Amino acid sequence: MGRKAMERSSDVELENPAVRDIISTVKEYIETYEIEVSPFTIKFKFLDTENPDISKKFGELSRVLVPMGYIPQMVMDYEHYIVVSRMPQRKFTSNRVNIVLLILTILSTLYAGYLFSEDFVKPGPDLVGRTLVYSALFFSAPLMTILGVHELGHYFVAKHYGVRASLPFFIPFIPLGYSIGTFGAFISLRDPFPNRKVMANIGAAGPIAGFLTAFPLLFVANYFQKTMIHVRTFSPFFLNYPLIYHLLDFLPIKPPVFPMVLSVWVGIFATAMNLIPVGQLDGGHVLRGILGRKAIYISYAFLMLLFYLSLEYFGWILIALLVMFIGLEHPPALDDSSPVGSKEILIGVTVLVLFILSFTPVPFYI
Repeated sequence: MGRKAMERSSDVELENPAVRDIISTVKEYIETYEIEVSPFTIKFKFLDTENPDISKKFGELSRVLVPMGYIPQMVMDYEHYIVVSRMPQRKFTSNRVNIVLLILTILSTLYAGYLFSEDFVKPGPDLVGRTLVYSALFFSAPLMTILGVHELGHYFVAKHYGVRASLPFFIPFIPLGYSIGTFGAFISLRDPFPNRKVMANIGAAGPIAGFLTAFPLLFVANYFQKTMIHVRTFSPFFLNYPLIYHLLDFLPIKPPVFPMVLSVWVGIFATAMNLIPVGQLDGGHVLRGILGRKAIYISYAFLMLLFYLSLEYFGWILIALLVMFIGLEHPPALDDSSPVGSKEILIGVTVLVLFILSFTPVPFYI
């Protein structure tokens, strides 16, 4: 239609150099017909006919504005427009925090693995030292590797798409009795998802990388479970094994469970938990990226499933309450309208298969 752009704002607002810079930047990528400036946002209305490559142009615009501290959001409703707002000021922790948490988590998993290794270390000279070596090799190292690769999968894929992310934060946990010594790990995304494709790819990268790391360790752990002689038979709990163990016939029959079997089991279970398609879990990212707004219906269904499963295993209700506290509805991507491609559909099918292979309704019992 070629209408001339109109600015609806006060003269004071237009005299702001930052406002003028944003307007000129947006106009380099998007043909607009009307601009509305308010104290908190700038709204750019556009026509599809004048912007045939709007998704591509908006992606390029996002890569320029986000580093400048602004968030562009594209809305394709009865009106098509882009609204630009200032990114909230956030203070990020230094990498020293990541290093300290990593060291503490190594120590806590070493101690946890020490307790599980006692059943396989023969009494004798330097019992403590030999048990610590056992713990490091067969529990802490494989567990930390699976969790670390999972988070680095998110990190490197986010970096590939120009989305800033923190290094992994490991969460140590002082073992009380028999525990695994950690609550897992996470990374913090410091930029919003630019589009649904990126959302699905970043969300799926961690579980896929973690599972591919755990899979060969399944064979190693199964070998040691069958060959290592245990000196005691006490076991504080019994594990239930997901489908992947049944398919491979890797089911330890008699306790105690070899430490590496437990550490890999934890890595597989962590994959399943992250792939639950609710909220801002990895599965929620993938689901929201592929289905868009319709993902909320599946999220509600799985939330109800978690409450139902909590009748058999109380831990699921804690996950359900955490998801509700953080927010069940996933925030949209900056470009929430552009469809995903066949690659993302394949990724969705892949993570669904991984979820089925990894999930255990009742993980363990005392």
